[in-house]
Amino acid sequence: MRMTGGANFPAVAGRFDGGRLNATWPFGVLTVGSGRVHLRARLIGAVWRMSGAEPLDGTPEEIAEVFPCRGRLGTAGVGLRTVQGHRYYFWTGAVATVIDTCRHQGFTVSSEVQTM
Repeated sequence: MRMTGGANFPAVAGRFDGGRLNATWPFGVLTVGSGRVHLRARLIGAVWRMSGAEPLDGTPEEIAEVFPCRGRLGTAGVGLRTVQGHRYYFWTGAVATVIDTCRHQGFTVSSEVQTM
């Protein structure tokens, strides 16, 4: 499964350490398949490197939880929490499809809606 939407990433290094990078629709890309989940942003390379944000690429062992979420303005999405505690968000109207696909790929899924 490959979907386009919005995305929000933790900045874990670089100029914005501890901050977040937001990529509005259609700049977020989520791919789920072959036991992996990959979330990235289509951004200009220099901006991405300068931000310190890393794309998410993980297996069920590396992703602690996948969950439905709501953004600050009520935007629907899917949250992904890594075993290190970093949270990534993918904004989409197809939350149930993403959650079901992740469940079928072996990821731990919660049905509890969390807020960003």
